[in-house]
Amino acid sequence: MIKFFVVTGFALVLANGWVTWWLWRALDHTGWLRPALCLTVAVLGASFPLLYKLGGDSAPEVWLLRAGAFWLGMLFYVFCLVLLMDIWGLASRLWAVPPTTPRWGATLMVVGLPLVIGCASWLNAACPVVRQYDLTIHTSNAVSRQYTHSPLVLGVLADMHLGRIITAPRLVRAMDLLAPYKPDAILYVGDILDDHVLVDVEAMAAALARIQPRLGHWAVPGNHEYISGPIDDSLDILRRSGMRVLRDQWHVLDNAFVLAGRDDISGHMFSGSPRKSLKEILADLPPEHGDLPLFVMDHQPSSLDEARTAGAVLELSGHTHYGQLWPFHWVVENLYENPLGLLIKNGLHSVVSAGTGTWGPPMRNTSRAEVLVVKVHFTPTAN
Repeated sequence: MIKFFVVTGFALVLANGWVTWWLWRALDHTGWLRPALCLTVAVLGASFPLLYKLGGDSAPEVWLLRAGAFWLGMLFYVFCLVLLMDIWGLASRLWAVPPTTPRWGATLMVVGLPLVIGCASWLNAACPVVRQYDLTIHTSNAVSRQYTHSPLVLGVLADMHLGRIITAPRLVRAMDLLAPYKPDAILYVGDILDDHVLVDVEAMAAALARIQPRLGHWAVPGNHEYISGPIDDSLDILRRSGMRVLRDQWHVLDNAFVLAGRDDISGHMFSGSPRKSLKEILADLPPEHGDLPLFVMDHQPSSLDEARTAGAVLELSGHTHYGQLWPFHWVVENLYENPLGLLIKNGLHSVVSAGTGTWGPPMRNTSRAEVLVVKVHFTPTAN
């Protein structure tokens, strides 16, 4: 984890430094505009990593954090354009084409095009949609008769990342999107919190109270429940908001299925001890529940084979954000067997959400922000 942050920090310093250096060269002989724009880039480039880590909670700090997060989303595209401009400049010198100073057109494109992309991506991220999946699960006659007239309806939220950038009104919007579907249970598959600074537990509880699912609100921790602060504090926030947390535990719901909630796979980097295997989690499951279908909540979809081996029929995950910003969806496609949506393989239905919120840049352009409605149709297993 430390190595990841060191490498990421170095990359951010390099990218912001290159952009600042390019602007300084491009805006020669422009008076005060050159230092003003370069200083703005330097401040925005430093604001998100520093303020996110330091936990500033004053209004100026929060708004500067948000501005830095927005710049972070633009930075990749600005850096790519700057790199192309430098390559073009090098080629022009090789071909003896005299450069123009200042390069107004190039500067406007370097700043303007990523700004347009950023605004469109922000709007895309701020307006979640409902994504619906209809699944057929084979089970015993008793369970299938119980749901003869209507399926089991699960509302699923992942990667809300509530904190200083995304606040409780986003959770209210998600609840309002789910309400018309009258879910039997709402499942929160990790990264509900982004940090503990300015988290409004009462507002979260009020949002959850807008829907009273008969089987309750259930949650598992994600990696950001660890990153945001002490894990016990994160779990306490979730519980006080009205969620029942399953952390390497199981619970039988409606006498129709076993819901197993896994600790996040990254937890050992913070706690020093690995999470339990599914076999260990289910070791004390009474024999009378052994034939019930097994549903698994696991924040990261990185253990699908383990779920298949344990006999799970449904696993709900998030974490991937489907890259969140182009072209990083190609990265998650190579990291995970199922980076997004529904994958049915060897009896396991894996459903991965792109997430309801965002991390870092409040933007999305590889997918829509979403809440899931998973309708499970139970059918008798053929003899």
